[in-house]
Amino acid sequence: MHKLPTIDFSNKRNLKPGSTSWLATSIEATRSLEEYGCFIAEFDKVTPELNDAVFKGLQDLFDLPIEVKVQNKSAKPLYGYVGQIPFIPLYESLGFDYSNTPDGVKSFVDVMWPNGNEAFSATVLAYNKLAAELEEMVTRMVFETYGVEKYLDAHRKMVSYLCRGMKYRAPEKNETNMGFVPHTDKDFITVLHQNGVNGRSQSKGWPVVHCGT
Repeated sequence: MHKLPTIDFSNKRNLKPGSTSWLATSIEATRSLEEYGCFIAEFDKVTPELNDAVFKGLQDLFDLPIEVKVQNKSAKPLYGYVGQIPFIPLYESLGFDYSNTPDGVKSFVDVMWPNGNEAFSATVLAYNKLAAELEEMVTRMVFETYGVEKYLDAHRKMVSYLCRGMKYRAPEKNETNMGFVPHTDKDFITVLHQNGVNGRSQSKGWPVVHCGT
């Protein structure tokens, strides 16, 4: 039985570029992505309080009427509202781009809550900034490990951050138990934050970081 590697990105590691701990973690992260395509990241900047606030905000989001949620539209596939699909009936999601910026969060919240929702906006922006920080750290480690750090700035200029909240309901009798169809993410790095519910990728609340193709 294989077990996903768990890598510590917490403050106590003092992960400064060029330090011994940074170099060791860079190798560990890159090798984990090579072997498994993903790893579990311990990242204590996302505090338990922020974690709880994020999932409370997502609960409020998914409790909105369907006629509101479907207004989350995008020309990009799977960027807006996804739900009520016959072959994946257990899955529902909402997403928005530029999610680590105030303007990106505001554009989404203005559609979902025309009268505003300051608590949701502040929570989601704070979380997405930290998720972006983790992604940037892992990406830099991978580029440096492969000796292609000279291309990092060019890569950064092409990056934007999509935040997608996902909800899976329990299957009813004689209903498929497949949450979503098998797929490959097309981005470079995905940070998948778990909520501790038992499942195939359950990870005790830590983010799972995996590499696309």
